[in-house]
Amino acid sequence: MPIDVSEPRTWMCLICGWIYDEAAGDPEHGVPPGTRWSDVPMNWTCPECGARKEDFEMVQV
Repeated sequence: MPIDVSEPRTWMCLICGWIYDEAAGDPEHGVPPGTRWSDVPMNWTCPECGARKEDFEMVQV
């Protein structure tokens, strides 16, 4: 079944398990709610463990 790209998706840090939810964003770290993963800055890091963006994988929650 194809993924509906209009639906907010979630991404999980492979290092610590922290979840980035596109609907919620990460406003405490400069990423407003509704920010798509592709629009998250490359220099953004996991707020829990400091992992880089490439250490995240899309997950169904």
